[in-house]
Amino acid sequence: MEKMQNDDDVLDIDVVKVFHTLFRKLHVILFCGLLFGLLSYAAVYLLVTPQYVASIMLYVNNASSNDGNTTITQSDLYASTQLVNTYSAIITSETFLNQVIENAEVDLEAESLVKKLETEAVNDTEVFTISVTDKDPKVAARIANAIADIAPSQISAIVDGSSVKVIDYARIPTDIATPDYRKYTLIGVLLGLLISIVVIFVRTIMDTTIQSESDLEEWDLPLLGIVPDMTEAKKYKSYEYGYGNQNGRRT
Repeated sequence: MEKMQNDDDVLDIDVVKVFHTLFRKLHVILFCGLLFGLLSYAAVYLLVTPQYVASIMLYVNNASSNDGNTTITQSDLYASTQLVNTYSAIITSETFLNQVIENAEVDLEAESLVKKLETEAVNDTEVFTISVTDKDPKVAARIANAIADIAPSQISAIVDGSSVKVIDYARIPTDIATPDYRKYTLIGVLLGLLISIVVIFVRTIMDTTIQSESDLEEWDLPLLGIVPDMTEAKKYKSYEYGYGNQNGRRT
């Protein structure tokens, strides 16, 4: 038994009673969790447009191709890693993006296209990926492959002594990148469970009705008498309204 003090009022919380009530209402709690999960899935499915991601992988090398040296030194590797940020800036420039738009034949502006791009180095190596996000998987792959076709020549023309090679071209994605339906459904289930538990908890601790003799004992009130449950008695034919016998037949 725990007590919470609020000004001059004292509210007793019977922990055993609360857990017993929650257990009896377990079917309600599970139903609310399932309902909220379904509603969350339906809301995301109807309101959020699925997005697909197509990616290409590029290799960066700053070694000069005219010196006849095919050995990549540690300094070359470090310089290539540092150049990834430079290459990312070139790829997201307006001039480069306009060429990509023309090559991919998409109806976009450079400002819109740059929001669809994401560049990232692979484990701090000289390899980096470029990802394109779009609601149309074919458009996403077409834009990514247009970048792969243009990037090597454009970057080499801007950055002296460097080269970029395409490792992987983009494939048309088949899986939805966002939204994650399972995540939002799980959030809905957990939210439904939490809300139902809170509602049942609050209703239980705020319930001041007398349900049994033990409730009177908690309030130190005398027991004057017990009114029999006429409905239950009639159900088992142990008592009948008016005059009758044990079998419930009227006489």
